[in-house]
Amino acid sequence: MNVVLLLARLGPMPLRRLVFGAAVSALSSAVVLAIVNRAAQKIAETKSDVVDLWMAALFVVCVLLYTASESWMVARMGADIEEAIDGVRVRLLDRLRRADLWKLERFGETPLFDSITQSCQIVSMNSQFLALSLRSALLIVAVLVYIAALSPLAFLLIAALMAVGAVSYLRLGEALNERQEIQNRHEAGLFESVSDLFDGFKEQRLNSARSADLNATFAGVSATTTAARNEVHLHGWQQFVFGETAFNMMLGVIVFVVPNYSSTFGQEVVKVTAAILFMASAVFGLMQSMAVMAAADSAARRMIELEGQLNELAEPAATAPPLPLPEDFHVIRLEGIEYAFPAPAGEQSFAVGPFDLTIRRGETLFITGGNGSGKSTFIKLLTGLYHPLRGRLTVDGLEIGPGRQNAYRGLMATVFADFHLFARLYGMDHPDRAEADALMRWMEMERVTSVDGDRFGRRDLSAGQRKRLGLVAAILEKKPILILDEWAADQDPHFRQKFYREIVPELKRRGLTIIAVTHDDHYFDVADRRLHMEEGRLSEIAVPRPSAGEGGAP
Repeated sequence: MNVVLLLARLGPMPLRRLVFGAAVSALSSAVVLAIVNRAAQKIAETKSDVVDLWMAALFVVCVLLYTASESWMVARMGADIEEAIDGVRVRLLDRLRRADLWKLERFGETPLFDSITQSCQIVSMNSQFLALSLRSALLIVAVLVYIAALSPLAFLLIAALMAVGAVSYLRLGEALNERQEIQNRHEAGLFESVSDLFDGFKEQRLNSARSADLNATFAGVSATTTAARNEVHLHGWQQFVFGETAFNMMLGVIVFVVPNYSSTFGQEVVKVTAAILFMASAVFGLMQSMAVMAAADSAARRMIELEGQLNELAEPAATAPPLPLPEDFHVIRLEGIEYAFPAPAGEQSFAVGPFDLTIRRGETLFITGGNGSGKSTFIKLLTGLYHPLRGRLTVDGLEIGPGRQNAYRGLMATVFADFHLFARLYGMDHPDRAEADALMRWMEMERVTSVDGDRFGRRDLSAGQRKRLGLVAAILEKKPILILDEWAADQDPHFRQKFYREIVPELKRRGLTIIAVTHDDHYFDVADRRLHMEEGRLSEIAVPRPSAGEGGAP
């Protein structure tokens, strides 16, 4: 089972503890059965109404031993499985943060969120059933051994019935799993319809035909999902009823079949019947645990598979020995850099480059071009997030290979067009409060939110305000290169002018190398150089004479 494989990653000790606890619990339960049968037999034989204190004491000891071992086993199992989940989750996140961006974009977010959150939760919630399954299985074995000691014939018949029943039960379980997979696919379609409604709410409200079609599609998918769920429920109950029927058949065999073939069985029929009834809780517990464990095992499988898949997504820099780069660089050069996106057979891929470019320390570069011209791809190549197919990238003559990739990226602070505003200022344990407050005033955000320790007080803001906070965070990083992708696109006219006429010149005065993707042609004169992108090719266009501007800075 995959849950066992997950647990085995902690080493052999957790599995040994699990087996030991389950064995003690099962054995003590079986001894309780033997004591009860023996005490009942003694009372019947002696017609005595006096309690055998030694046997009663042994009974109490075994019950306490069962209680202690069962509690310890489940608690220890829960702790071990949580430790295993934590280890896998940490490894998944570690591999994820080191993944190659392009591969990760193709891989998608859904399986990542599913395995890192939902699958971990499913395994965590159902981990105790692994311990109970093992205990139930061992208890069944112990009771069967006890029955074999009472009547070998009864043991053979019961064991044969249980073997046939187990095979049939597992086959029913496989059919149930197939229907659960079908149900999961239908539910994915249902969630897709709900997502379309929420994400495209405005569009469907403006188009009655689209709205009606969306509603009809949702109703159809919902009906199909309901039918699939009914199939799952039906097969689940069929499997459970079959288990109960097989158990009842065992009782029938003991009472109506075995006495016909054993003349001495009449003396043991009560003991064997009691043993089977005693075994009922273990049998039904095992049936229930197997049904629950199927979901946990599937979740554990997804977690284990994702770990291997993320290994394949790793970029070369993730395993290369780190090499340093000087922060006080002078020149970055792109020499013959080319990149092309893979395309299906028969289709032409989108390619950019070759790029031959020199970026000097302290320059302000504006990247312009239409939508789809390749600006974002160029930025990802420049930042090292995409790896070029050909060409070389150097800093002061040092080639940026896998070993220097992290050091090179460490020179840059960014605010991408689709940037994420983090919950806290990661990597800045103690940001300068005075500087942070001054930046918030500079960005005209002091009345909206504030920097509290290493967090922003509010993040539920407009796109433009969030980008201002993103720029505050980028400046606080104190990196020599600042890369801004369509930063001013979401700003109002007042702050857009402030950004170009005041903020950019001041950041340049502080020595930052600024590379900004922009469409604001009224402010091209702010740049030292303008690079224009068209159909994946980069060309330099003369910058107009800068206009006079004024403004202060913090």
